[in-house]
Amino acid sequence: MPVGRVMILAVALVAPWVPLSAQTPERVRGTLETVEGDQLGVRTREGALVEVRLKPDAGIFVVTPSSLEDIEAGDFVGITSIEESGRRRALEVHLFAEDLRGVGEGHYPWDLVAEPNMMTNATIAEIKEVGEDRELEVTYAEGEGEQKTVGAQTIFVPLDVPIVLIEERGTRAILAPGKPVFLKVEPSEAGPQAVATVVGEGIDPPM
Repeated sequence: MPVGRVMILAVALVAPWVPLSAQTPERVRGTLETVEGDQLGVRTREGALVEVRLKPDAGIFVVTPSSLEDIEAGDFVGITSIEESGRRRALEVHLFAEDLRGVGEGHYPWDLVAEPNMMTNATIAEIKEVGEDRELEVTYAEGEGEQKTVGAQTIFVPLDVPIVLIEERGTRAILAPGKPVFLKVEPSEAGPQAVATVVGEGIDPPM
């Protein structure tokens, strides 16, 4: 997530509480406003206050600031990008901890911004210098079994895009009011539930 780039405008202070439904986007970006047991109240970046139940086995992750210098060939990364002037330009880059290699692998539509954008979770095959910027050549597996193929993308990464490290912390102690968050939400009989929560430490989750 970005996420958490949200909130503190007057509209956020007066916006009504809105229950999530099956029609709600599966990704919620905002700031934790309340934490009561499994119930999370999130002020979304659009200004609404929504409630989501935290699934008992939900993954809890943390993103912290990183830099282009921390990224090397062979690393597994997630990149949100847009098509611009005939090439893909990164909006943000997540460097995954090694034990998260393979999470969400592929190249697929995303919803970080209004214009068409894609998420690419892939392994860096090569890093090229473009002045102070970088160009990443990445590869990823798509499909299953005999239908499995390998895809590739070349993504330009400007020097000023957010770069973060994402790690799994596995403890709810980090969930506290005021924390910027990104939630992956799914419907359930008990109502919307978060199956994964990403918390920003020192940076809003840019995803």
